[in-house]
Amino acid sequence: MIDPDMRNAVFRLHQEGMSLREISRRLHVSRNAVRAIVRQQGKLVRKAREDKIQIDPELLERLYRECDGWLQRVHEKLVEEHQIQVGYSTLTRCCATWNWAAAHRCAVTACPTSRAPRCSMTPRLIS
Repeated sequence: MIDPDMRNAVFRLHQEGMSLREISRRLHVSRNAVRAIVRQQGKLVRKAREDKIQIDPELLERLYRECDGWLQRVHEKLVEEHQIQVGYSTLTRCCATWNWAAAHRCAVTACPTSRAPRCSMTPRLIS
């Protein structure tokens, strides 16, 4: 991505009458990037994604608690019962961003055959 100062320089040089090829050569920027910057008039244009999935945080938290933190089961319920087509990786990213997911952590227990503590993979509420 080209920083805003460089974008302004490209657009100003274009307004002063310098050719796109010359701008590209002097600033070490590709000609396609120069064309795009001139087309956008030096401003950074960000398009919002139209296909972005919005999941209700309350629904997700309720399902997370019902399934005891088992995200595979939460994913299955979202797809089957609520008809929300979401990827598993998207679901895990959503759960990682909210603080309520931190309440479910694995419990550290002592292994009967070893002195070292071991993490049981069963999610438990830490109180």
